[in-house]
Amino acid sequence: MFISPQTAIDNNWISGIADPDTQLQPNAIDFTLDTVYTIDKESTFFLTNSDKKMRGGSKLLPDENNNWTLPPNTVHDGMSAMYVDIPEGVAALLIIRSTLNRNGIFLTSGLYDSGFQGHIAYALHNRSGVTMIEKGTRVGQIIFVESASVGMYVGGYNHKLGTHHTN
Repeated sequence: MFISPQTAIDNNWISGIADPDTQLQPNAIDFTLDTVYTIDKESTFFLTNSDKKMRGGSKLLPDENNNWTLPPNTVHDGMSAMYVDIPEGVAALLIIRSTLNRNGIFLTSGLYDSGFQGHIAYALHNRSGVTMIEKGTRVGQIIFVESASVGMYVGGYNHKLGTHHTN
């Protein structure tokens, strides 16, 4: 069952909402695109049960009008300034806003397990033409759901608020 987005705000499961009047939706909270990284297509991603080597990339700066340009057929690592702290018994999912979806932009992310702490992060896939997105634009929604947790996430993506720079 979806948990009221107001409950998530009231219980401090999410912070950094710039404009609650526009971001608070009936069943979710809109999150923003605040930082963009390229993904190095030339490097090798390596994953085993005990290790991983990420592709890496570099921070993409917005242009003079505060827009990022995403070329066709590219994937970028997106991050919101919004921060989540998922308690026991709760999980979260990300979905894209329909406007982007209808224009060939897709968003993917993993499940936010109970115990996850960190900025909302995701991959943006541009499967169509040149796309320009202004910094701070709402690109997706985070949905909080009840979860019969069997433990708490303690993985490598957890970080405390303020320890990962998103500007």
